[in-house]
Amino acid sequence: METALTAETQLLNDVEALRARHPNTQELYREVCAVMFFRYGLTPTANRLYQLVRKGSMSAPAEALAKFWSQLRERSRVTIEGPDLPESLRTGAGELLSALWKQAQDAAAASLAVLREEAEARVAAAARAEEEAAARAAALAAELEAGRAALAAARDEVTALRHQLGASEALNTRLRERADEARKELNEQHAWFKTVERDHAAALDKLRTQLQSERDAAEARQRQAMQDIERLQRALDAGREAAEAATERHRAELRESLSQAAALHQRIGALEGSAAAAAAARDGAFSELAGARRELAAARAEAAAATGRAAALETALRHAAERAEPARPRKRAPAD
Repeated sequence: METALTAETQLLNDVEALRARHPNTQELYREVCAVMFFRYGLTPTANRLYQLVRKGSMSAPAEALAKFWSQLRERSRVTIEGPDLPESLRTGAGELLSALWKQAQDAAAASLAVLREEAEARVAAAARAEEEAAARAAALAAELEAGRAALAAARDEVTALRHQLGASEALNTRLRERADEARKELNEQHAWFKTVERDHAAALDKLRTQLQSERDAAEARQRQAMQDIERLQRALDAGREAAEAATERHRAELRESLSQAAALHQRIGALEGSAAAAAAARDGAFSELAGARRELAAARAEAAAATGRAAALETALRHAAERAEPARPRKRAPAD
């Protein structure tokens, strides 16, 4: 295995050396054929030659191989036909060269068939690749045309955007100037606001002090009013108590007067009964009747006077109640 690898490596090195000495493709293939056949004892084939050289088209190694065998046959025939060689050697060499020639032709035919199949496959693949490339080229052309249209539109848009950018920059400059002016005006207004704020704070402190003074004065007046209200309430309570006492006293006097009037009415009834009783004896008791009449008149006068006193007491009681409670509704004195 190592020997085979070494021979293969040496063959590759020899091919590289021949590649440097023979730039012509046909000469390079013929020299490689000679090295393989005479130095390494290998039968060269078109496929093997193309694998080693990798130069030219697929028909180049087959053509070089055919020329190599033709030159080899001609040289061998001349050598074999030399007059100095024995008959047996010429015969053996002729047979050997004939066998080698037949093997070489068979190998060349096989290699040529393989190369033809590979060439046909590669041609078909190349045709398919060409069709695919044409389709891709058409698609790329369409894409290119679309890209060109998009590029033109993009250029127009860029031009419009540049105009807009210029207008925006001019507008931005104007806005920046306005912003500077507004900032300056804002600073001035801020300074004015600070001044107004200080004045307002001073006025507010003055107003707060004045309001506190007025609040203190109002609280003092409120305390004084509360004291006055308490004093008036006490006076009102005392007046109410006095009025209630006077009312009670007047009521007692009224009850006493009414009691006296009732007693007088009873007495008058009794006197009238007596007068009725005495009417039967009127003839005999005129003097007594006259006295009774005088007593009756006196009793009636006394009853009228008691009734007048009761009415006067009731009026005085009503007036006292009105003076004691002016806001309350008037109450009727209870009848005893």
